[in-house]
Amino acid sequence: MEMGKWGDYGKYLILADNSHGKHKIKDTYESFLNYKIVIDVINRIAFTDKSTYSYNNNIYNKKITSEDAKKILGNVLNCKWTSTTAKLKIVGHQLGLII
Repeated sequence: MEMGKWGDYGKYLILADNSHGKHKIKDTYESFLNYKIVIDVINRIAFTDKSTYSYNNNIYNKKITSEDAKKILGNVLNCKWTSTTAKLKIVGHQLGLII
């Protein structure tokens, strides 16, 4: 099946399978739900020059750059795991979400 026809969870499972090392992401549905939240936050980080962002009525200092956030979004879209993609775990950890 073409990658364009995969659903979000299918893409996540491929990304989880492609992840490796100490930054490997889990292939559970619970982790997928947390991942969706992290990707939403990364999307907001990607398109702002502010040094902070908000989530769940809390304000956080950005731990990744807007440029890194854009690269993460592109890599996730293509199910590509790199050291930049692994930075999504930094944002997840900051939010207290395990992926």
